[in-house]
Amino acid sequence: MENNFIAQELKKLDFADKEVKVYLAGLELGPVPVQKLAREAGVVRPTTYEILKPLMAKGLFVETIHGKKRLFAAQPPEKILQFLRKQKREIEEKERELIRIIAALESKYYSGERGGISVFHGEEGSRMLEEKISFASTPELLVFASRADKKEMQQREEIYEKIKKRLGKIAVKELYAEKTDEPFAYGERKCISSKHLIPGTLVLFDQAAFTPAENLKGYLIENQLVIKLLKSFFRALWDQI
Repeated sequence: MENNFIAQELKKLDFADKEVKVYLAGLELGPVPVQKLAREAGVVRPTTYEILKPLMAKGLFVETIHGKKRLFAAQPPEKILQFLRKQKREIEEKERELIRIIAALESKYYSGERGGISVFHGEEGSRMLEEKISFASTPELLVFASRADKKEMQQREEIYEKIKKRLGKIAVKELYAEKTDEPFAYGERKCISSKHLIPGTLVLFDQAAFTPAENLKGYLIENQLVIKLLKSFFRALWDQI
């Protein structure tokens, strides 16, 4: 009964039926020749050899030589976790590479006047806009916020953490229209005093996202010329403070 449960759980991790049988047989027997492993698993010997190849590639079996015999030993179950973590790192690296490719394609084919403005409505739209920001292809973010609202600051920091985890680094410049003494671990913060500001939050990355204050709407700007202009204004203002 217990082995059936374990087998089902391993299959959920994309182990094939015969891979599960061979691995569990290996754990039961310890280091053995392939004949005994095949017999215990109920799999023919030639097939067992083929199954052992991917299992050894995953680090779940090792081959040793004892005298003139080739022995195959199943590795502890913790090796499965190590393999899954390795897979996760590889997937994250592929995701980073894909994001870089998408950014390059968008820059080439949707730059200049071809980019437009997308409008996101309601709470679902706000979540979609936040997701867009969290998939930024660059670690540099320039942020202007008309108010130092703790809840909004925390939400942005959650996005920063996702970007940092995905890209391995992050460099944020936040410019507030209100004074704030909140600690900040993702870059730098400055404050500006002015009455001529539109209430809301502007986030500049490879795109630009603007969320008006007290308004469940969000705007995503994709026009690269506009984004470059906004970034140049932000940096000029930042340097003056």
